[in-house]
Amino acid sequence: MLTSTASWLDAAPPPDLDDVRRMQRISRAMLNRLADDRPLLTQLVNDVLRDPDRLSASRVTLLLNRLSLYQAPDRGFEIRLNMNPRPDNQLVPHDHCYAFATRILTGGYVHVVRRRTDGWTVPFTGADLEQGIVTVERPDSAYTLGDSIVHQAVMEPHTVTLFVRGPRRKKLSHAAEELMPPPESWPAAATPGDAPEESRPCTLAEYQSMRTYLIERDLIG
Repeated sequence: MLTSTASWLDAAPPPDLDDVRRMQRISRAMLNRLADDRPLLTQLVNDVLRDPDRLSASRVTLLLNRLSLYQAPDRGFEIRLNMNPRPDNQLVPHDHCYAFATRILTGGYVHVVRRRTDGWTVPFTGADLEQGIVTVERPDSAYTLGDSIVHQAVMEPHTVTLFVRGPRRKKLSHAAEELMPPPESWPAAATPGDAPEESRPCTLAEYQSMRTYLIERDLIG
């Protein structure tokens, strides 16, 4: 695997996934520093094209597009850059297979954290959820969620976020299936004529489009 030129990220401590408060402190410090380090952020985006692992992990999904900026499997984390949210597909409550932290660079969103009423490890429906906390996230906002938390992020069109995830903690993530957006709203398949896909690796053209998008918004050089 090709890696970027050595940087301070190579010495960054891994998030403490057993202590959410400590994970928040470590992850926020990492994401804040990266948000302010434009040369490194630019280098990481450019290096995706030269790293097959990160290019394969950069995806187009039914919720948004993402670039895999930095992978540290030996320390249990990956840093991503999320963008191009699809507002009509943001309404479905979902959880993740991993704990994560995020920091908003541009745009913003209404963030809804919901409380499960049927346990924490099995599939759920909208009827199994109660509203917990509603916040409005703006640039420089940051938060951390564990893998058991269900949430929704109804994003403004030009929202870009930095995102650090930990290792997989459970086999599957879940979403309220009856609220899932219809397949015709999912990303078109990379191969013309194939069915739309919920999530797939980005194409070279889509990577270039994401890079141009970031340059036009003065997030990278």
